[in-house]
Amino acid sequence: MTGTMRTGIVVHMTSPLDSTAVRDRSSGDAHRSRTYLRAFLPAIAAYLLVLAAVLVWGDLDGASPTRWVWALAPVLPGAWVAVALVRHLHRLDDYQRMLQLQGLAVGFAVAMLTALTVGFLGLAGLPAMAAGWVTFAAGMTAWLVTTAVSSHR
Repeated sequence: MTGTMRTGIVVHMTSPLDSTAVRDRSSGDAHRSRTYLRAFLPAIAAYLLVLAAVLVWGDLDGASPTRWVWALAPVLPGAWVAVALVRHLHRLDDYQRMLQLQGLAVGFAVAMLTALTVGFLGLAGLPAMAAGWVTFAAGMTAWLVTTAVSSHR
């Protein structure tokens, strides 16, 4: 008997592409992933190194005017990460781009709702020292989860 058994019903596959169990990536998909990782991984490594340098030598709590330069230093490799992402989006096929943009849209919406929530709580008197980080984490997590769930449907 050919096919897959689901809840007592035999489902006949006309092609291996019809099976949700087959998740093999095409050579084009693999190439796009490798190209993205060649741009993304050095950018994220640079970000982590700059961030470590800022935390060790930045003296962000001090009074030196150079603390502002130190505080903004991680933005440069962060921009490199953003460029790698945008270039990757341009290389994706329509379906993969739609999945990524869906994730980005949900991440953006969650980040904006988080920013509103933290902002209004700040107006009410709640100290919001890490508001930017909370907003960033909420948006990135929503993007990741949405993209992962959408990819596995």
